[in-house]
Amino acid sequence: MSGELFSQPWVDAWKDQINRSAGYAKAASSWNDNVGLVIEPAGADDDTVAILLDLHSGSCRRARRSPPEELESADYVLSAPRPVWMDFLENGRDPVWALMSGKVKLTRGSLTGLMPYAGAAKQLLAAAQGIVIEELESESPAVESESSGSDAARATVEPGSSESDKPTAAPVPERTSYRSTGQTGLDRSSPPMRLWEKAKVRGVWNPAEIDFTQDRQEWSGLTSDERDLLIRETSLFLAGEEAVTLDLLPLLQVIAAEGRLEEEIYLTSFLWEEAKHVDAFSRFFEEIATERDELDRFHTESYRHIFYRELPAALARLRTDDSPEAQAEASVTYHMIVEGVLAETGYHAYYTVLDRHRVLPGMRTLVGHVQSDEARHLAYGVFLLSRLVAEHGDRVWLPIERRMEELLPVALRIIEEAFAAYDPVPFGLSPADFVDFAQDQFRRRFSRIEKARRQSLDEVYRISLDTASA
Repeated sequence: MSGELFSQPWVDAWKDQINRSAGYAKAASSWNDNVGLVIEPAGADDDTVAILLDLHSGSCRRARRSPPEELESADYVLSAPRPVWMDFLENGRDPVWALMSGKVKLTRGSLTGLMPYAGAAKQLLAAAQGIVIEELESESPAVESESSGSDAARATVEPGSSESDKPTAAPVPERTSYRSTGQTGLDRSSPPMRLWEKAKVRGVWNPAEIDFTQDRQEWSGLTSDERDLLIRETSLFLAGEEAVTLDLLPLLQVIAAEGRLEEEIYLTSFLWEEAKHVDAFSRFFEEIATERDELDRFHTESYRHIFYRELPAALARLRTDDSPEAQAEASVTYHMIVEGVLAETGYHAYYTVLDRHRVLPGMRTLVGHVQSDEARHLAYGVFLLSRLVAEHGDRVWLPIERRMEELLPVALRIIEEAFAAYDPVPFGLSPADFVDFAQDQFRRRFSRIEKARRQSLDEVYRISLDTASA
């Protein structure tokens, strides 16, 4: 026991745990900052608690409770209500995830500046878990970890296991009727059908008809770093579009097997549009940046983690596991991370460059078409995840939250890495602007999906219908 939670004896014990942590020493070897934590009161009888840590090259030199006003001298200050910090201590959380989702507020310092120390921050908080475990167990009955209820749903087949060990999707029954010829017919007022109407009008564009004449003339006038940044950006998009084109089909098959005809009708436009995006971005290299080398040199380990491993694995899992949890994790990977964080931030980068500097009008047209398509994809993704949460509750919400927590820090590293090769960054771009943009995009969609925990299925359809009709 180490005294009352967040008391000075507890803080002293935390400092000792930090300095005994080999994981923290390694992750924080270059971290030299004062970090403040604010524990906001949970009720009227609680006081605000502030803790100030002096971190230096993999160790914690000093740790003390302090008046909140003294945190003005800190480099970073993280603030959250007491129950949120308790969740960190009981279940563990990634600090970047907590900041992006709005559960923790960064009231001093910038997220961009903190990002290089994300692993160290996670180890810092992990060191606090061991201090309170006995105290927590003595104060309240054991509760099931958020992740424990859904781990079984993510089971994978280990090498050497038999075919009988693999999860299998429900068999497709013999058909006895068809929706389209039934009494009700298609529900044309549903959110997927509203998106389908938009896709039939706005999604019909031909990459081959975009005029790149002026783009070719302007390309040679850009600096080598400016060309390199645009080649990097477009290569990441091109491989990403190919990845989803190759990996997307199992999601369509699962939705079809459930008999959700309106959703499947709209989803047919996904595959067509993603394939068209491969065609579109390929034309950049065929008609503008024709001097390209091997483009996978831009694929960092973080990029490969999502596009080479996590995306194909999450969608391929649907071939043998059509559970709501598997559908939710596949949608989070594709819609929330690949499209909602990475692609949306990439469009913002394109527009910042192409509009601010009035260059490459053909590429501006191309990117506008692609983003229009994927805005519909994102609207469906938010609808799908909200529907699953409203239908199945925390059985689905907890895997969604965990999946976001796993992949969001990796996605932010991809954004950082895109700019890290340049000093100064071409076109006067500020990496912090794009991390902030990604955070805002993610938080808006996360908030909408989280609301489905308190909504009926009818409410989800009504709200999604308003979005799809906008």
